[in-house]
Amino acid sequence: RRESMKVKCVGLTSRLDSLEAMTIAEKAAQLLQGRGLKVVMDNELAGKVGWIGETSNLSEMEVDALIIVGGDGTVLRTSRIVKSNIPMLVVNAGTVGFLSEVNPSELDAAIERLAKGEFQVEECTRVKAKVDDKVVGDALNEISIITKTPVKVLNLTVLKEEEAIISGRMDGLIVATKTGSTAYALSAGGPIIDPQLDAFVLVPLCPLKIYQKPLVLPSSAKIKVVIEESGSNALVIADGQVQAEAPASSVVTIEKSAKKSLFIRLWRSFYDKLRERLVRDV
Repeated sequence: RRESMKVKCVGLTSRLDSLEAMTIAEKAAQLLQGRGLKVVMDNELAGKVGWIGETSNLSEMEVDALIIVGGDGTVLRTSRIVKSNIPMLVVNAGTVGFLSEVNPSELDAAIERLAKGEFQVEECTRVKAKVDDKVVGDALNEISIITKTPVKVLNLTVLKEEEAIISGRMDGLIVATKTGSTAYALSAGGPIIDPQLDAFVLVPLCPLKIYQKPLVLPSSAKIKVVIEESGSNALVIADGQVQAEAPASSVVTIEKSAKKSLFIRLWRSFYDKLRERLVRDV
């Protein structure tokens, strides 16, 4: 984790299909201005709420911190777009919200701590993928390889530094970061990775070889997944949002991205959030 820093200018974005989220974002803007902080609002959000202050595209935003109001999907989308040196503070306005740090009722206290610099910044590894020479993109949570045709199975050979570590017929494969270990990978039977451990989790989806279990690899590993000709064509999906086709006989290369995502941490420990996640009815 990094030590906190002085915040003078704060960006603001939210999910746009939720009146609740946009209302929380407007309240956040008022609280930030009330503490003497400059506010730059995402163009799309500004258009929705009638904001007359400074605006910017997310991809071009130059701010000391960014407040995101929304669920995990909003966070995954935003983290892909914004510059990697901007710490993000997430206010939950979604279904699961495991990536969030603040509940709406805590907004005032959270912004007070942000203004005072009373927070830490956590660096989170991202993972990237390409199919042969075509770049798919990078992900905060996971790269998923699934069959292109429903019910058909893939035949995969997974290599770590050219050594086969998983092989055979299965519905697909998840390669998750430590952040993503509590998302799709967890639901598919993968282990939870402590945030102090920088690792990737490989989770085979419904393998016919039932002894093939999830593997934990160092995030420095270069992973190749061969889509064998004797199986179905595949899709490679980054965080459920960006996808590319991987036809039979292609090779998917997966490795750590040069880009990192930064998150502002205030008061909730990883294990506090984990306990909430495991008992929440979603």
